[in-house]
Amino acid sequence: MTQARLFKCDFCGREVPRVRRIALDRGYDRLGQRHAVRYACDACSRSKEAERVHPVDASPKPL
Repeated sequence: MTQARLFKCDFCGREVPRVRRIALDRGYDRLGQRHAVRYACDACSRSKEAERVHPVDASPKPL
């Protein structure tokens, strides 16, 4: 049996079986900018996404 390849998260340093990189989204384009390419584990990716995207107001109060 072969071992699964592990990747290192560039944000927290953990070794995980899968990393991701968000480079293009509505209002967010890292493809056309010079920058260090960094890959994130699932937890770091979710955390960074929450910082980048404005939170939705889910309160039951009417506008």
